[in-house]
Amino acid sequence: MKIQEYLEKTIKHLGIDEEFEILLEELDDRLKIAITVPTEDVALLIGNRGETLEALELLTKLSFKDEYPDKRIMLDINEYRSASENRLKEKAVGFAKKAIETKQSQEMYDLNSYERYLVHSVIAEDPSLSEVESFSEDRDDERILIIKIKEN
Repeated sequence: MKIQEYLEKTIKHLGIDEEFEILLEELDDRLKIAITVPTEDVALLIGNRGETLEALELLTKLSFKDEYPDKRIMLDINEYRSASENRLKEKAVGFAKKAIETKQSQEMYDLNSYERYLVHSVIAEDPSLSEVESFSEDRDDERILIIKIKEN
């Protein structure tokens, strides 16, 4: 079974009978899957704070890990994840600017590994944030991302 057919059957099994679209974009290191469903069905596939979306992505990864061993499979529904990533990047820039302004470290909590990667990338790639650095550390059974002024 192909990945598109798998997702079509899964979506239909969840009760979405109306028209929906699945687009695959294969890049060097990842497979991006964009699903567009009618607005009234979005909540069913995304779930509370993206939990259903993450579960669908995990099931898809596990089902097709042998077919795409060197690719990260990323699922997005009605651009929910893209919008969330953009908000996170904006938040990271805000934290970095606050660190520059106050000269105090800023901490970000409750980020998964991919979200921490996004924040580290934004901080490293933005020339206007060259005064700060970001790193992650373990604290109280949790991974914390810290943004602080670079030491000379």
